[in-house]
Amino acid sequence: MSSFIQEIDARTQLAGANRFEILLFSMGVPEIYGINVFKVREVFSMPTLTRLPETDARIEGLLSVRGTTLPVIDLRQVLSLPDFPREDGKADHLIVTEYNRNVQAFHVRHVDRIVRVSWGQVAPPPALVHNKVKPGTITAVAKIDSGLTVLLVDVEKILSDLMPEHEEALVQQVQAAPTALADKRVLFADDSAVARTQIRKTLTRLGVKTIETTTGQEAWDMLLRVADEAESRHKTVGDILHLVLSDVEMPAMDGFTLTKRIRADARFHDLPIILHSSLTGVCNREHGKVVGATDYVGKFDPKELSTIVLKYCAQRHVSQPN
Repeated sequence: MSSFIQEIDARTQLAGANRFEILLFSMGVPEIYGINVFKVREVFSMPTLTRLPETDARIEGLLSVRGTTLPVIDLRQVLSLPDFPREDGKADHLIVTEYNRNVQAFHVRHVDRIVRVSWGQVAPPPALVHNKVKPGTITAVAKIDSGLTVLLVDVEKILSDLMPEHEEALVQQVQAAPTALADKRVLFADDSAVARTQIRKTLTRLGVKTIETTTGQEAWDMLLRVADEAESRHKTVGDILHLVLSDVEMPAMDGFTLTKRIRADARFHDLPIILHSSLTGVCNREHGKVVGATDYVGKFDPKELSTIVLKYCAQRHVSQPN
């Protein structure tokens, strides 16, 4: 096994242990920002860009990387941060990311280092954060071992803001199911408000009832309540809930850990679990299988998501609660 594959495999195992790595970077302000290393393809010094006339001011230009043309997003403008003076002798950086099947580059001030944290160190952003940056662009905050607080950027929110018409057009392509799905229930978990809206719209168009949660821990707590309800009514969990749809990256408990916990409880033995993530690499899919996921679907393709949901909802009848 090559050193590269070993490195990726080690990072995938981190996710299964409810841990992950953050690439830290600065934006010329006192706050420290971060992004999950799994989303990062490469980092390099700011090159000369091909400027585009009459485009969104947040798109600085285009960059060609090994034959692929990427949009370069000015993260300072996206976050509504002031334009601080640059330090002499220090070049800005580009972080090339792969997210929701798209590749783009983010212009940041300086890339710092990679740190390893537990999802237990990550929490939703407090109101104070929203006063410093554009609302919704920070998905969570992480307390790292050095005592620093890192603001985790919500890439889904940023891309959704840049291409809202494209996203809505994709959802509108989802057709209502030919058979009634009003008795089907899906519990989904995602810490991104944008992702939850995308999922909710897709499932609503299918006619599926939903239970919405924002973290793996919240999803687990809800599953325990469903199990208690089923027991009190002398039913199985599958009579009340038909499918769990979970993000992988979430505060408190990641999707891999949630999946392992579900599979360890006999009451949820037959419950289908679909991991729905922007981390679409082979290693992540394989690790999903190892921890017990039924299937894995990349974000965000409403038609593919609807196909997966219909596939598993059609396999079993779910009774309406009394």
